[in-house]
Amino acid sequence: MFVALTEILRDQLFQSAQPLALAGAEQVATTRVRWVHPSEVVQVGGLLHGDELLLTTGAALLGLRIEAQHAYLQSLVQRGVAALVIEPPADGPTISAKFIQRAEELGLPLFRLRATVPFVELAEKINRQIVSEHAATLQQADEVSQRLARHIASAGPNLTPLLEMIASALRVRATMEDLSGQVIAESGPEGQEDEQGAGAVATDLFVGADVAARLVLYSKIGTAPEQLELVAQRLGSIVSLAFAQHYRPGRLQIADTSLLRAIVSGAGTHFIVERARQAQVPENHPSCLMVFQSFDMSRVRSVLENTLHSRFPSIRTYLEAHRLYAMVQLDPHDPRGARTQLVQLLREALSGMSVECCVGPLASKIAHARWSLAEALTVESLASPFPNEGQVRDASDYALERVLKRFTDSQALNEFIDEQLGLLIAADKARGSSLLKTLEVWLGSGCNSTSAANRLYLERQTMHKRLTKIFSLIGGDPRETGRILTVHLACQLALRF
Repeated sequence: MFVALTEILRDQLFQSAQPLALAGAEQVATTRVRWVHPSEVVQVGGLLHGDELLLTTGAALLGLRIEAQHAYLQSLVQRGVAALVIEPPADGPTISAKFIQRAEELGLPLFRLRATVPFVELAEKINRQIVSEHAATLQQADEVSQRLARHIASAGPNLTPLLEMIASALRVRATMEDLSGQVIAESGPEGQEDEQGAGAVATDLFVGADVAARLVLYSKIGTAPEQLELVAQRLGSIVSLAFAQHYRPGRLQIADTSLLRAIVSGAGTHFIVERARQAQVPENHPSCLMVFQSFDMSRVRSVLENTLHSRFPSIRTYLEAHRLYAMVQLDPHDPRGARTQLVQLLREALSGMSVECCVGPLASKIAHARWSLAEALTVESLASPFPNEGQVRDASDYALERVLKRFTDSQALNEFIDEQLGLLIAADKARGSSLLKTLEVWLGSGCNSTSAANRLYLERQTMHKRLTKIFSLIGGDPRETGRILTVHLACQLALRF
């Protein structure tokens, strides 16, 4: 559920804080807020899902260099934050003209509060309204679902009466369409989908692991699309149950499900190869496995089917327990390029959604598919070292971490770390410094001091002083001693074990 930003701005409590619009005025009228979130964390971008109204005093933010402040704004825009509200302390740093200009360039609505307002009280008030509307919508959807279930139990799974019940209860036009867009059944006022200002939402209907059809609801004018979408998703399972009794999966669909089930369950190589043959998957065709976790799995599957299918028509999905698994066959002439494109498409398609996707490495043939999935699951268990990684985690970015995961002798690890970085770690402990982290960031930046300084929000001069101290503690510049790989490995081990 969303609340219009203009409605929040008119709120009496918000008005009592005397808000002053500084940037993004053109975006205010069309901006909607999904949640109000107070936070003083500078790296908050990676913790958000999008459409939040972010409240902050800016105490930590406004004291940073202007480049770091710009990076903060960029991270908010990348996560789809609705607006930023700052109430700077009276004796603290002020909002600079460059900060305001950058927010304007990014199209991010920016407000300054000139009077004090309790952030917690404001957040609770607006969020309570959002939750209340969300609960009311779910209650309405559940009531309709119960009526549908009673009808199916007493009168059977005829589709048209079910759609008529949906149309009547929600005052919409309801249709069921196959994957080519042909109408299977329909009900509700004809022509409503053509009304100016009316909208439509669709939810996939699954039979087993396959998308078999779609339920489409055409809203009346003025109905919030996210409200109708939530209702459609809620009704999807009960309508799928009715549709399943009219639907018979083909031999190839059964084979696809059997193949994915064999890979997920860890079946033997010979068994997987045989299942692949039945699913018409060439034994030596490169592929990539993915695993998804979300509380809204039906929407995730819908995005995968609708967004990726045109570029990767071979995509197969399989739902088991709380995870969704997917396999994509890659272009055999350029499998790595195809996988790179797959990751990019996933990041675009899943942006702003509450989902985590882990993409396994390239499997050169179907017999390696289980290995690709196992590596994706390994990435799922690792903490992310990337502050703004987003919803999609690429196993290629975790190659070293996946190797380290296989180390089992903790004493040998500690001895190796001490041999390479013992003096450096001791210096950090004695002085409360962060030389180890500085070294790790520098190595991870390709030994680029400017890039590392930007990531650590340091002045270049400070960065060079730290590196001089680090080199004196680890036996010299690793670029000159030939120890870059060894030192980098020791850093990764020290920070993760």
